[in-house]
Amino acid sequence: MSKERKNMVKREEIEDLLLQYYEGVTTEEESRWIEEWLSASDENRKMGRHIQTITLAANVAQVSSKIDVKKALASTHRKMRHKKTGRYQRFFRGMQRAAAILFVPLLVSWCVLYRDSDSRMAEMIEVRTNPGMTTSIDLPDGSVVVLNSSSSLQYPSRFSAQERKVKLVGEAFFSVVKDDEKPFVVDALNRSEIIVHGTEFNVDAYRENKIVQTTLVSGKVSFAYLDGERKKSLLMQPGQKAIYDIEQNKVVVKKANVDVETCWKDGCLIFKNTPFEDVLKELSKRYNVTFVLKNPALKYNSFTATFVRQRLERILEIFRISSNIQFKFVEDDNINTEKQIIEVY
Repeated sequence: MSKERKNMVKREEIEDLLLQYYEGVTTEEESRWIEEWLSASDENRKMGRHIQTITLAANVAQVSSKIDVKKALASTHRKMRHKKTGRYQRFFRGMQRAAAILFVPLLVSWCVLYRDSDSRMAEMIEVRTNPGMTTSIDLPDGSVVVLNSSSSLQYPSRFSAQERKVKLVGEAFFSVVKDDEKPFVVDALNRSEIIVHGTEFNVDAYRENKIVQTTLVSGKVSFAYLDGERKKSLLMQPGQKAIYDIEQNKVVVKKANVDVETCWKDGCLIFKNTPFEDVLKELSKRYNVTFVLKNPALKYNSFTATFVRQRLERILEIFRISSNIQFKFVEDDNINTEKQIIEVY
């Protein structure tokens, strides 16, 4: 690229070149020019990192064939031209919008955690769901994971020859492909593990709860956990639920209602004589809201109900009509508040 050409390059052209550069389709001369441009300033490097993130996310999500990143950027630029903000503010807002376009079909955030320069090494991929959202993930062995709200799953792009290991924070439903030679291991909180050969099961392991709950639908799993410094293990049967209290290093196994425990993956909520506090917890997780119980006596109530893909307002209206429970949506002037606050009377 000539010196005159360098001086005449427009921002849109730079972005196009960066996209091509991170996709590996630039010429040798263009690649050399981009590398010089990136090293010229911190602002240039910051722009490059943003576009690299978008390109990499599209490749990891395996949706690049369905999404035209250039068109996403072009559309963003058209909208930005009508705004009277600084050019760097316009660009970075544009990057955020383009990233949103990439992630909308998945309702999930993707990022590559580790990539070795040796192509034989597997990439570590992390999938995170947004609050109130769920997503389905196809693992390299054909197993399927449905990830619940505000959860994350880490897994390699290629499983090792010895085991198929993933790491979960939050809640997920697993449908694992049977492989007698290569067990499937879910690494959860406090070094607890669910060891599987082929089955369906649910794991609830949110950090804030300090409890790991595993419900076995079919097949068999071993639940391994820490008891002090010692590692213990128990074999579960279908229809059982193991509850591991991290603080007390104690595990309780009881009969589970499988439909109640796993219905969330189908967009349902099932309550069967469920304490009202637990009802509010499930609603909070599903709809990304915070409930403030103003009437403590309500916690002793229990409810039986089934909701299929209902809006939160409709569910609260049903509780109001059936049980005279009142809900008040609180206006919060703090723009940094992530969740809607609802008081319960």
